[in-house]
Formats: sequence, structure tokens, C-alpha cells
Amino acid sequence: MVASLRIFFRDFGFKVIRLKYFIMIVGALLLEILTLTLYLLKLQNIVDFELFNLAILYGAISGIIVALAFGVLFLMRADRKKDAEKIKRFQDYQKAVKMLASRYLNSINGLLRSFENEVSDLDSKLEYAEALYEKYSQYLEEFSSLDVPDFMAQAHKCECGHLAREKEFYRGFVSLMDASQLKSISNKSDMLHDSFLKETHQIEKRLKLII
Repeated sequence: MVASLRIFFRDFGFKVIRLKYFIMIVGALLLEILTLTLYLLKLQNIVDFELFNLAILYGAISGIIVALAFGVLFLMRADRKKDAEKIKRFQDYQKAVKMLASRYLNSINGLLRSFENEVSDLDSKLEYAEALYEKYSQYLEEFSSLDVPDFMAQAHKCECGHLAREKEFYRGFVSLMDASQLKSISNKSDMLHDSFLKETHQIEKRLKLII
């Protein structure tokens, strides 16, 4: 629940920041409309303003609008550059994660099938569990050393936790740990992996937003 609220407010804040350009332009246009309205009211003698003062005000606001337009263009260009760099870092991280997964998951999945299918020979099942422990240990060691963008730190931490729990599960199995404890470790591992996937998906969605 807390994680969901955190993601919601973070996404909301991101969208509000993206609206800064729209807000700036609308504000400038409202000032322009106000000046024109005062001018029309002056022509109808509803308000008492010197036309010279109105002309100065109109010119000043027009200058503000031009300045804002250049400012918005500058900010959009700067943000696009930042976004491009952020997307590049995200893609590099994803590529590294996938390459690492391709090196380990095939052998891990093969061992998992053998582990799950072995129902008659406890010694063989324990050997598969020990092999899985070793594989997950190597996988975790390499995964932990990846170059992680700062905005992916939480997601990366979740996946490291998932791999650590997988290690713990198979070490516990080899040590003949109680079944309820193994189940608890497995559930926690699944939750951490789900959090990694959700966090990564949310970040990818935010990076796809267009100014």
C-alpha cells in the first residue's frame, strides 16, 4: 500500500512538472487578455486609464510573452537533452540486465525443472538445490556489480533482494529447513521480484512521456 502511494505521488509530481510549460504560456496569455480587456473598457469609458499607460502595459506584457516563449523553448530543449540522457542510461541498464539474465536463467531453469521433478531420490534433489544455490550466488554477485542509474536504485535493490532470497531458499533446503520457513522465503522472493518489475515498468512509462 505504501509503495503504491509512493509511486502514485511520484508519477503525479512528474506530470505536474511537465505541465510547467503549459502553465507559463497560459499565464502569459491571460495577462495579454487582461490588457486588451482594460483597453476595451477604456474605450467604453467604463474604467479610467490613460491610453498611454495602457500602451506601455500592453508593450510590457507582449515583451514578457516573447521572453517566456524563448524561455520555454530553452527549457524544452534542456529537458529533452536530460530525458535523452536518462533514457540512454535506462536502456543501457536494461541491456546489461538482459544480457546477465541470458547467461544464467537457461541453466537455472534447467536445474529448477530437475529439482522440481525429482521426487524419489532425496540425495539428487539436494544436489540440485546445492547447484541452484551456487548459480544464484554467482548471479547475485554479478547483478550487484552492475552500473545502476540513480533512478533505478530502488528497483535494483528489489531484484538483488529477490536473488538473495533465492539463495537463502536453496541453502535452507539443503540444510533441511522447516517447510513453513522455506515457504515464507519463497513468498518474499516473489514479492521482491514483482516489485522490481513494477518499478521498472513505471520508470519506463515516465520516460516515454513526451513534453
